[in-house]
Amino acid sequence: MVEAKGVSTPASREESDNHKDVSSKVPYREAVGSLMYLAAATRPDLAFAVSKAAGVMDRPAEKDWNNVKRIFRYLRSTSIYGLRYTRGSGKLKVFSDADFTGDKATRRSTTGVIAVFAEGAVSWTSQLQKMTAHSTTEAKIIAASEGAKELVWLKRLLSELLSDFARRTPALYIDNASAIKLTKNPEYYKRSKHIEVRHFYVRERYLNDDIGIEYVDGRKQLADLLTKPIERGRFEVLYREIRVTSEK
Repeated sequence: MVEAKGVSTPASREESDNHKDVSSKVPYREAVGSLMYLAAATRPDLAFAVSKAAGVMDRPAEKDWNNVKRIFRYLRSTSIYGLRYTRGSGKLKVFSDADFTGDKATRRSTTGVIAVFAEGAVSWTSQLQKMTAHSTTEAKIIAASEGAKELVWLKRLLSELLSDFARRTPALYIDNASAIKLTKNPEYYKRSKHIEVRHFYVRERYLNDDIGIEYVDGRKQLADLLTKPIERGRFEVLYREIRVTSEK
C-alpha cells in the first residue's frame, strides 16, 4: 500500500455487499494487528475504523479487506500526523457518545469516549456495546457510564501528579438531553426501567460530586468521531479539535 492513492477518511459511509470469504487468501489478521498500536496509542482518528475491522477477525469478507486497505490509504496521506498538546492547559474534559444500532449485523450501538487534556486527546475508545439498546437514550446512558469510568480514573491519576487537581470537578459532555436528565435525576422513569442498574454508574458519580455533567451540541460532540463513518468536512473538524495534526 506504500504507493496507493491516499483518501481523506479512514472509513467509508458507503457499505459494500461483497460478503465473499477471503480469510485464507489475504493477511487480514496481520494487517489489522499492525494498525492496532496506532489506533490505541497515537491516532484516535483511526479508532473507529480499526475497531470495526477487528470485529471480523475470524471470518473477514472481501468488503472487510477493502475497508482495511482504505485505512492504509488514509495513512498514506496522513503519515506525518500525530497528537499535539499545549503546555499549561490543565482542564480535563471527557466526551461520550453512541451511534444507535449502527452495527447492521447485530443492531448494537457503538460507544465512543474521548478524553482531552492539555488541549489534546489523552485517551479514547471505540467499541461495540455488549447489549442491544432499546432507544437512543439507553445507548447514550451506556456510553456515558463508560465515559464516567474513564473520567474518574483520569481524575485520580492527575490528582497524584497535580496537587490541586483533587479539588476540581471535571465534566463529562453528553449531547442527549434525555440521557442527561436520567443521569442527574434519581427518580423512577417508566420508560427507563428496562435499563440495567450497572449503566447508572455515571449517576452515582454525579450525585457524589465526583464529576460534572454538561450538555454539548451534537456538532461539537468530539466522541462522534469514534462512533460511525463521518463525511470528510466534519471528520477534519473533529480530528483538529482533538489536536491530530501535522504541526510540530
